Amino acid sequence: MPDSPLDPRALWETRAPGEAAGTGADRDVTPRLPPCAGRMVDAVRKGEAGGMFPPVVAPGPEGTVAVDRLLGGESDARMIEHAVRERRFAPLLELWERLDGWCAHSRNRYSSVISPEILDITNADLFGPVVSEAFVACAAGRPHYARDRVAEWAVRCEEFLTLFLDRLLRDMDACWPDEPAFRGPVVGLWTHGEETHNGRQRVLRLDCAGGGRIAYKPRPASGELLFTRAPRTGGTTSPASLFDLLNQAPAASGRIRLPVLSCWPGAEPGYLWQEWIEPPAQWGPIRTSGPWELTGTRLTPAESERFWHRTGSLTAATFAFGITDLIGGNVVTGSRPGDPEPLLHPIDLEIYFCRVPRLYDTGLLHDATAEIDQHHVGLERAARWCSAEGPPVVWSERPTGALSLHRRRVSFARDETRNVVADTDGRTGYGPYLPAMLRGMFDAWTLMCRQRPAIRDFLATATAGHYVRVLRQPTFRYFDALVPRWLSGGGAAPRPVEPDVRFDRSETDQLRRMDVPYFVRSLEGGPVLSVEPPPAPFGTSRVAARPEPEGGWPPLPRLLAGENLTLAGLGVALRDAVEHVFDDVADHVATDASLGVRLHLQSPSEGRVSFDWPEAGRRITYLWDRQKVRLGVDPIDAPEAPVEPAPAGEIRRRLLRLDRFDGTIRMPWADGGMRDESAERRLRKLTDAGIAWLATVVADHGWPGHALVGAEAAAAASRLVQHAREHLDFRRHCLELMRDAAERRDLPWREVAYLTDELRVDEGRPQVYGTKFEPVAGELVPWPIEEPEQVDRRRAALGMEPLADHTDRIRRRFPLGDAGRAPAGREAT
Repeated sequence: MPDSPLDPRALWETRAPGEAAGTGADRDVTPRLPPCAGRMVDAVRKGEAGGMFPPVVAPGPEGTVAVDRLLGGESDARMIEHAVRERRFAPLLELWERLDGWCAHSRNRYSSVISPEILDITNADLFGPVVSEAFVACAAGRPHYARDRVAEWAVRCEEFLTLFLDRLLRDMDACWPDEPAFRGPVVGLWTHGEETHNGRQRVLRLDCAGGGRIAYKPRPASGELLFTRAPRTGGTTSPASLFDLLNQAPAASGRIRLPVLSCWPGAEPGYLWQEWIEPPAQWGPIRTSGPWELTGTRLTPAESERFWHRTGSLTAATFAFGITDLIGGNVVTGSRPGDPEPLLHPIDLEIYFCRVPRLYDTGLLHDATAEIDQHHVGLERAARWCSAEGPPVVWSERPTGALSLHRRRVSFARDETRNVVADTDGRTGYGPYLPAMLRGMFDAWTLMCRQRPAIRDFLATATAGHYVRVLRQPTFRYFDALVPRWLSGGGAAPRPVEPDVRFDRSETDQLRRMDVPYFVRSLEGGPVLSVEPPPAPFGTSRVAARPEPEGGWPPLPRLLAGENLTLAGLGVALRDAVEHVFDDVADHVATDASLGVRLHLQSPSEGRVSFDWPEAGRRITYLWDRQKVRLGVDPIDAPEAPVEPAPAGEIRRRLLRLDRFDGTIRMPWADGGMRDESAERRLRKLTDAGIAWLATVVADHGWPGHALVGAEAAAAASRLVQHAREHLDFRRHCLELMRDAAERRDLPWREVAYLTDELRVDEGRPQVYGTKFEPVAGELVPWPIEEPEQVDRRRAALGMEPLADHTDRIRRRFPLGDAGRAPAGREAT
């Protein structure tokens, strides 16, 4: 594909359809394929094995790639048949043969709990991830590496599935819930394809004959059992989990409802079974663009208000109990049988009782000041096309019909989202329902404060035997080390990309297995542990000591004791929740009498919210600014204290208005080759007026960063200064102010990089970060760079992607042949 979002270097190429030996005439081939390989080829021919191989992709919306098709049909079947005859794919054939033999052996042994037809090597739902990984390793890697590594993966897969089926056979008799939906046998089995832990083990989804679905989670971290376990029908009245305890408790300031689901431990430690949460009935398109459609949860305004109140309660609970890693994919919107009201469910609760000084640390919100733009959080504000998941290696189809394997360099386009919620008026996120969200947080917090003794007593006994996951390194560092190892065929030593990062022996051993390293700690304390892989049922080993993070490894005793559950303790979370959606709130001064909420927002980091608490006869007010949060307690009928008007709102509105006017003129001007002199004069006049006004803002308030005006208006201020090429001295002054703002995390460092390069280019000097481009011989190329061999190191230090990836984005975003200097390159999402 032109201007490809894929790495231009092909990892491996197939022959074109109809090509005989051709380019492969000199390839060493296997004369006869084993029977299981013939069945695999037939499955491709029938369109039943596409999930065994990477997808064929095409350009998607907003700079993404989209799945064009999966392999299937006569042409693809012939291609796969020719391909796997090459000697380099001998390890793949051996993996097929070994797993095919395991299937034949296991069908009779486990026929009482699983339908025999599931255990078939051509079942892409079950074997797709391991086969696809082995295919890529053989195609892209060195044969002597792939031979050993793929053979190891076959053994690991067999051991993992055998342990799973042994547990299923035992647990269906020993500890299975007596619910009709979960009755066996298992009639469908799907393997999660993203990552493996503890001996190449993966999450499995079981489709039961009774109609229900269950997740099998082969890991000891068991937060679902501790927090979200639902009471069993006909069980005891004792709370089944912490959320069940709070749902049963009398309301403090308002009724709450926290999500629970069916989950249960296995008959031995180290794994659990969990109800699979399905999409709600309120499911439909929330965004369309040409042929693409994104589906998600769509609620009426009344449903939305209830949903966001309950999500607010969940948000407060995650903050109270130090639950983290609640990013997109680990929380889903769905409903349970018999309950039409959708809830946001945390379905991957492994990390909890951690230090979370800010609500951003839970993973639910995106910190706009963070250097890494991770917008795939649990509570996404917008229905973006890009996905955080998807295979890193894909097929590209050539005009001849031949396919070539490439590394993907941009995000996959998603066609559904389980954590973006829209209303029927087309609004997404909780910004339009901020009073309901904040009220839900307050109602849950007051309840937890009142129930603190009950919470403490519950945790004193319920934590026995539970483990919490410990992240010794950010997960992305492990992924960055795993992909090169995979593409080498499993031979490249797992090394961190960052020069100042080190992996210890336990991390390296797990990375050598192609696992994401996994560590746990008992909720009763003790050392950090690694988990032994199958065939052992469950075991742990102590790992080498490492300096503890601030506050210590989880679980933190103060959270187990509920010491943070004071009325004032909610203030920081309220401030963060407001800041996250400040740009989405239509009315920054609002009163919702039905909810008993009064909102007065002066800026993203300055404001107040008051909650009526009739049961206590009080009005509770939280006031915050950039440095501190204060708590006010007044009689419920006390007059409201007047609020001094703040200039931040007007500054924000004017910045956004200037940016909107600028874009209305600048984009058509740029699309027309920047040749419209009238448009250029209007842009210069608009910019001059904007700079004259911005100079007064800067003199009175300093740089208008996120804390003063919000992320969108702060970015607009940066763009305004970049465009003001006639105001050199003022731009230099702004650059110093922007550096200071970035130092205090009030501005992303990349904004500093853009203006730094802009100034250097205007002065005739080489740029530093490679953000400025010019057309040369019909192609956009970076303006000359100072010490170009160091540019990626400088960009990485500011959280920016490598220059080659950025250049590819710029060339795809701006058509070739535009006259004049190309616009500043913005980091694409």
